[in-house]
Amino acid sequence: MSRTLPAASEAPADPVAVAKSLAPLLARHAEEAQALRRPTDGAIAALREAGLLGMMFPRRAGGTGHKLITHVETVAALARGCPGTAWAFGLLSGVTASAASMPPAVGQRVFSRGDELVCSVAGQAGTARPAKDGYIINGTWGYASGCMHAAWALNGVRILDDAGSVVDAGFAFLPLPHGPHADATVSVLDTWHVAGLAASGSHTVQARDTFVPNVMVLRFSQLRAAAAGAPASALEPRDRWPVEPLFPLGVLSPMLGAAEELLEQVKANLPRRTTVGWNYSTQADSQTLVGQLGEAALEVDSAWLHIRRAVAMIDDTAQLRPLSGREKARIQADCGYAMRQLRRAADRLMDIAGPGAFATSSALQRLWRDLSLGSRHTALNAMLGSELYGRALLGQPSNLALLADIGAPA
Repeated sequence: MSRTLPAASEAPADPVAVAKSLAPLLARHAEEAQALRRPTDGAIAALREAGLLGMMFPRRAGGTGHKLITHVETVAALARGCPGTAWAFGLLSGVTASAASMPPAVGQRVFSRGDELVCSVAGQAGTARPAKDGYIINGTWGYASGCMHAAWALNGVRILDDAGSVVDAGFAFLPLPHGPHADATVSVLDTWHVAGLAASGSHTVQARDTFVPNVMVLRFSQLRAAAAGAPASALEPRDRWPVEPLFPLGVLSPMLGAAEELLEQVKANLPRRTTVGWNYSTQADSQTLVGQLGEAALEVDSAWLHIRRAVAMIDDTAQLRPLSGREKARIQADCGYAMRQLRRAADRLMDIAGPGAFATSSALQRLWRDLSLGSRHTALNAMLGSELYGRALLGQPSNLALLADIGAPA
């Protein structure tokens, strides 16, 4: 790109430390964000002012090129304040950085003002029909996290030919109502009415006969050809990240922080909470409850161990060679297994906390609800992820649409 974007130039050297300092602010905004069903403007402004929204920009766009583990840890730290806001932040910062990684012709249009944010729904829920100098886009994309603060939605489409047959797939940039290029044919539908993660603002984006110029529609076939032809000297570490495992790792990150905060609050309460009807002065006097706390802590630790192993494959191994299909399958399985550990820990901790933790005034119930919903994202399905890895070990066909090749048996 021809210039450094403001979001990139202001990115902090230590995003995790900054995120930890902002978690209390997000916690103060959490109830309002839950009621609004999106991150508060104040929270987004604080994240923007701290430079976190540009933390993953590549060096060629003026960024610092942080590793993926830094993003995971940053999102988790923010989630200790508000998992829903952290969920939106994780996707907005990740997708916006991906847009900043694209060729200058794309970046100059997307970042005409310089501080635009990009959300995304990867599912190919729309169509792109050829038109003069571009495409006509139609579609409805649910679960567009962060769309209430984004200028663009980078959404999945099926590419059609003149006869209406599907010939390719890709992504189209759609101008959202909150951005400088708002188009009346693109709208955000108020659909996000949920029991958890309300603050993520995951509403629905709809396009009706929206014209998008050629440069703003990215066909998978063209992306693969461009990647294959790029000289190694021009690649940055993020350019070597395999696409398939990125999404489950992205949506799991807030759940790590939610579980950590739930653990910390229950642990802090144990020495001062009574056990009504039982012969203990406090919960900490019960070795059963103390043991359950230890079990929950081990489950959270286990989740982090699996995620760190998965991310290391991307940050380290993928920088030396392409990952095999089996390795990608294991990353998917790691994410699902980690998510199951976090959910078990959360349920165990709420058992310790007791019925009072489910009062609407309690932060524990909000953390638990956010984690309970987020852990059920299809990208984190533990049972299907385990099946995928088992299939890879046995040399059976993949059960994951995004990952067709899971390798031959050893």
